[in-house]
Amino acid sequence: MENSSNKDKKWIDVSATIFDGMVRWPTDPAVHIYKADEIGKNGSEANVTGLSTTAHVGTHIDAPLHFYKDGKDVASISLDKMIGKTHVVHILDKEKITIAEIEPVNIAAGDKILFRTANSEQDWSHEPFKDDYVYLSTEAAKYLVEKGVSCIGIDYLSLGNKENDPEVHRTVLGAEVVIIEGLMLNNIEPGEYEMICLPIKIKDSDGAPSRVIIRRL
Repeated sequence: MENSSNKDKKWIDVSATIFDGMVRWPTDPAVHIYKADEIGKNGSEANVTGLSTTAHVGTHIDAPLHFYKDGKDVASISLDKMIGKTHVVHILDKEKITIAEIEPVNIAAGDKILFRTANSEQDWSHEPFKDDYVYLSTEAAKYLVEKGVSCIGIDYLSLGNKENDPEVHRTVLGAEVVIIEGLMLNNIEPGEYEMICLPIKIKDSDGAPSRVIIRRL
């Protein structure tokens, strides 16, 4: 019989399910999932699903190429940056992630940080796009880069907001820190976890949909 401590250490999927018409960045094309082929149709013996979207749909990573013309693409990023010890940090500020809420966390070089914010109070993937999501402040981004983190994750479609989006992305990606956006952290408690984030390996792509799982350490 499995004991409670083992149950607490089960893998938890914190990635969004991709579905037809789901919320996306306003300037991106709509997510479209369709049957490219179907059993019994025109003599076909197999179902084949077609997918039309961008590389930044649902839970996904940003590679340096996203904001740097000659930056690394998704296929060039070391998986070590997305696998290993991870801090899940709860943010109380309803506007942005600040240094004040990060400083108490014992962050070491190479660590990964996932931010659970007020964005996780609802299933954002089924809601219309909202402009007032909680984002990472520029000052906090610089602080995390100085600490030497290898990965930063957030529970909405972008790390920055309309005021600082390019600056935050360039600060983080310029240091070759991996960004995970679109996490589903609604039931995740703060603390230390092990994480596995596996982006689709797409050559010359600035981002990629990713499956992200975590479990308690």
